[in-house]
Amino acid sequence: MAKDLSANLDLNLLKTLLVIYQEQNLRKASERLFVTQPAVSHALQKLRLHFGDDLFTKTRTGLTPTPYADQLCLELAPALDNLFTAVNTNQEFNPAEITGKLRIALAPQYIYAFGSKLYLLIEQQAPNCQVEVINWSATTFPELLNGNIQIALNYDIDSTSKELYRQTIPGDKAVVIVRRDHPFTNSSITIPEAKEAKFACLIVPERNEQVADIEQYFAHYDLIPNIGFRSTSPEAVLQVVKQSDHLFPSIDIMVADDDPDFRKIEAIVNGPIVGFSSVCFYHQSKHKDPLTQWLFGLIKQLHMELQ
Repeated sequence: MAKDLSANLDLNLLKTLLVIYQEQNLRKASERLFVTQPAVSHALQKLRLHFGDDLFTKTRTGLTPTPYADQLCLELAPALDNLFTAVNTNQEFNPAEITGKLRIALAPQYIYAFGSKLYLLIEQQAPNCQVEVINWSATTFPELLNGNIQIALNYDIDSTSKELYRQTIPGDKAVVIVRRDHPFTNSSITIPEAKEAKFACLIVPERNEQVADIEQYFAHYDLIPNIGFRSTSPEAVLQVVKQSDHLFPSIDIMVADDDPDFRKIEAIVNGPIVGFSSVCFYHQSKHKDPLTQWLFGLIKQLHMELQ
C-alpha cells in the first residue's frame, strides 16, 4: 500500500514549500515568511525527507525546482488557496492587517497610466505590506498559476488557461494620441485619412508583439500602415510622438484630456474593431478571495477615474 504523504504533515511546511517555489531563493523566501533563512533551510530539509525528493537544486541564481516539485506545487497552490479561503470565510477582511508581499503585473499601458497611483492607494489602506507592481511578461501566466502573482491586468487575451479567471473592466476607448500642436486638427480620424501618416506603436506583451493592432485595422482596407517606431516603453513612444508628427493608436486613459503636450483624436474604424477591453486575470481559486477582490476593486476604481 502506498505511503500516505498527507499524514502528520504540517500545513506551515506546505506554505513554506510554496513560497520557496515561488521565490526560488531561500533568502527571499525567508523575508516573505518573516523568519530566518536557517529556519527556511531547516523546513526545506524536513520537506525533502518527507517527500523523498530533493525538491530544489542549487543554481547560480538561486534554486530550480525538480519535476516532482513542479507538479506538486502546481497542484498545491489552488488547493491551499481554497483551504485558507474556507478557513477565513467568516472573518471580516481588513486591508490594514495585510502583511507580506503583493505582486501585481500590469501591461505597459496600465503601468504608465496608473501604476504609481495603484501603489499609493494600496499603501493608504494596507500600510504593512510590500507591493511589487511589475511589467507583464512571458512569465505572468505561469506565475498567476503558481500563486507568485496575485492579480494581473492586460487587454483580453485568447487561449488562456482554464484555471485563470478573467474579470473585465469596461469602458476603454480606442483613440489616436498626437502632440498638442499636430497639423491634423480634426477631432476624429479615419483609416483613409491616416494612410499617409507615420505611426508610433506600443508593444503589449501577449497581445501584439508580432503584429501591431494598427496593422489589423489597416488590413480591413487592404492597406499597410507606415509604422516608424515600436517600443515596449510608453514613455519612449510618447517622447517620439511629442517631437514628431507620428500618430500613436492607444486607449484614452493613456493621457489626460487636458495634457499640455498631447491631445486625443477619436479613432473611427469601419468593420470589426480590435478589442481594447481591460481584463484582470487571477487564479480561479481566488474568485471569492477577499484580498484578490479588494485588489480588483482598486484597479477598477483607478481605471474608471481616468476615463
